[in-house]
Amino acid sequence: MQLSQTARDILEVLRQTHRRPGARMTIARLEAQVGSDPAVAVALSELVRAGYLAAPDARTIELTASGFDHLQTMR
Repeated sequence: MQLSQTARDILEVLRQTHRRPGARMTIARLEAQVGSDPAVAVALSELVRAGYLAAPDARTIELTASGFDHLQTMR
C-alpha cells in the first residue's frame, strides 16, 4: 500500500517515540510535531484504514500490531 507523505511522517514520529504495539499518542501531541494541517486528519484516516493505527477516541491514536510491524521495516 502506498502511503501519503504526511502518513509516512506520522509513522516516523511514532517510530522515534512509541516503539511498541498499543502505544498511544494524543492528537494534540502529534500535531505539535507534524503540524495541524488538514492533511494530518486525512493521513490519520489513511493509517486507520490501512490498519496501522486505531482511534480509540477522537483525541487519541494507538499503534496497532500491524503498524508496529510496519515500523520495523521503515528506515
